[in-house]
Order: sequence, then C-alpha cells, then structure tokens
Amino acid sequence: MKYPIFDSIIKNIKNEITKRGIIPTKFKVWKESTIQATGLELSLDIHGHNSGIKEITINFDWDSFREAKLAHRMKGMKRHPLLKRQDLLDSKVALTLDIETAWHFDEKQIINLPGAEDADARIKYASEWMRALNNEISTLAPLEKSINRWHIEVDGDKHGKFVSALSLLTYQQYSLDDIDELSKVHAKVSAKLQGILSRSLRILELAGRTRPEAA
Repeated sequence: MKYPIFDSIIKNIKNEITKRGIIPTKFKVWKESTIQATGLELSLDIHGHNSGIKEITINFDWDSFREAKLAHRMKGMKRHPLLKRQDLLDSKVALTLDIETAWHFDEKQIINLPGAEDADARIKYASEWMRALNNEISTLAPLEKSINRWHIEVDGDKHGKFVSALSLLTYQQYSLDDIDELSKVHAKVSAKLQGILSRSLRILELAGRTRPEAA
C-alpha cells in the first residue's frame, strides 16, 4: 500500500533533523499490510550525557484511513491512490498524527549499584528516581492530548529484585483536521518535532538533576 502524504512527512522529518545536525542511530520506516498501517521509528543515542538515560526513541504512527481522509481534504490530491477506497473515507478514525516519545534509562546503573547486596536497595533507588522525576515533569507545560506512563521490567539475582528495564513514555495526538495543503502538513510537523526535541532535552536535564545518590 502506498502512502504519498506520509512519505512526504518522513522526508520533511529527515530534512528537519539534518538541519539541526542530528544523526539518528535508527531511521526506520515500517509498513504492516495486515493492519493497513505504517510508521517511522527514530532513535537518538545519547551515551555520554550525564542524565542516566541511554537512548531516546520517537515513533510516528500512521495508517491508510488517515492517509485517505487527509488526501480527501487536501488540494492537489485528486490522483491519490487511496481516494478510490470509500471504506477508508467513511471510517470514524480521528485524523491525527500519533507520536510516542520514549526515554530509555541505562539499567546497568541501577543493577550495579554500590550496596546491591541490600535486597531492596535497587528497587528503592528506581522508585525514588521515578517519583522525583514525575514531580519535576508535572511542572512543565502540558502537551496537547498527551498521556505519560512508565514501562518497567523487574528481574532478580542473588541479591534480590531489581529493575532490568526502565522507560518513560509519552503518547501524543496532533490533530490534522485543519489541514488542506501539503505545505501546512510540513509546517505543523516541523513545529511539533521542534517541541518534542526541546522537551526531550529538558527531560534529560531533569533526569540528571533528580538522579538519587547511590547508597
């Protein structure tokens, strides 16, 4: 299935990050025909930053329903391949661009804490960090239609339980209902991407500031 509008969005994102001198460790476009969906996975390696976070991923999700509905609204799209699909045009899917941003923490810094022989020390460390960072993030300006949550995996060894994976996730939906030209799509995506990158850097700073002292 072809997605000319989303392909154009991808090119715009690539141009934007190139202009900012950002070199992603992953820039992967995926398509899943069984669910008529597509997306872009963008990964940024930030090893060396004193935040305790090892990687940021930004995922842009799209599908044939949104592609067709947006093409129907836009000028110059009469030849779009999906406009012949009335089932797509009649769908009740909201016309939004969905973006998930994830900050992946370096789990080794928690697993290898000094005093790890204390069975509860590593869980307490992770819990304290999450609580402190949540408090700081709550002071930031709220995002448009966003949901924040933590992804946590717990494992165990001879010293007891520990957090083996820790990620902060933000889900956002940006409405495209007011779009009628491709240039407006690019302008909106560029503005939202700038906001996401700025917020990502801010959260890196907050993660470094709230990082607990090892016992």
